[in-house]
Amino acid sequence: MKIKYILPFSILLFFGLLFAAPTGFISSDSASIILTINTFLFGIIAGFYIVVTTTDYNSVKNLIGEETAAWITLHQNVYVYDKLLGDKLTLLIDEYIRKAFDFEIIEYTKNTFSEFENIRKFIATLPIKQEMSSIYEQIDNTLGNITNHRQQLFILGAKTLSVYQWLVLLVLAAILIISLYGARTGELFFDIVVVAVSSATILILFMIRELDLYVWNEKTFSFDVFENVFRSIGQLPYYPEESIMKGRITPQGIEYRIGKRVYSEGRASRKLEVIKQKVNN
Repeated sequence: MKIKYILPFSILLFFGLLFAAPTGFISSDSASIILTINTFLFGIIAGFYIVVTTTDYNSVKNLIGEETAAWITLHQNVYVYDKLLGDKLTLLIDEYIRKAFDFEIIEYTKNTFSEFENIRKFIATLPIKQEMSSIYEQIDNTLGNITNHRQQLFILGAKTLSVYQWLVLLVLAAILIISLYGARTGELFFDIVVVAVSSATILILFMIRELDLYVWNEKTFSFDVFENVFRSIGQLPYYPEESIMKGRITPQGIEYRIGKRVYSEGRASRKLEVIKQKVNN
C-alpha cells in the first residue's frame, strides 16, 4: 500500500476501533506509567531508525545520481571517440539499465554484473588513438568512477534494519496503541487524540519501512533518473510492465517501451514492445 493512502486508511481503522474497543480496560494509573515509559522508548528507537535509514537512503540516492551521470558522460565521450563504437555502446548501456529495472534499488548492482562486465570488456577493446588520448583517458576514468559507485551501492544494497529490530519497534508501537485505547475515558477530545496518535504511529512505521527499502519517493529516485539515461543515449523510455500494473509508475511521453515478462523453458526474459499513444487534436 502506498504511504499516501496510509493516513486516511489508518484514521478510518482507528476511528472504527473506538466503537469496538471498550473504554477504561486499563486503569488510569497503569496506563499513565506504561505510556510514559513506552512513548519514551518508541520515540528514541524510532528516531534512531529514521536517522540511520535516512542516512543510507541519501547515500544511495547520491550514488545513483552520480552513476547515471557517469553513464551519460561515458556514452558521450565514446561517441566522440568513435561514432560506430558509440552506437554499439548505446545498446550495451540500454541492456544494462533495462536489466536494472528488473530488481529493486537494493538488489540491482549484484544482479547486473554480467551486463556491466560486457560494457567493461567493450571499453577495454577500444582502439588506441594517439590524437584523442585525452578523451580516451576520460573514458577510462569515467568507467573507473562507475565501478567505484557500483561497489559502494553493493555495500549499501541491503536492508538497514534486521527482523529483530523491526520486532522491537512493532512491539513498542502495539503497546502504545493498546495503552491509548485502554486508557480511554469516552471523552470526545481524548478519542480524537487516540485516533491521531495511533494513525501517526502507523505512518511512522511505514515511513521507516519505505526508507529501509529505498522506495521513498521512488518515481524520481528509482525511475526518472534512469529514464534520463535512456533519453541521453537516444533510446525510448522503458518501463517494466508489472511496475505499470502495480501503479508504481505512469509512463510519460507519447512513445515508450514496455518490457513484458515471458517464460520459455522455465526461464524468464523480457519481450520489448513499443507503445505509441494517440495524441488528441
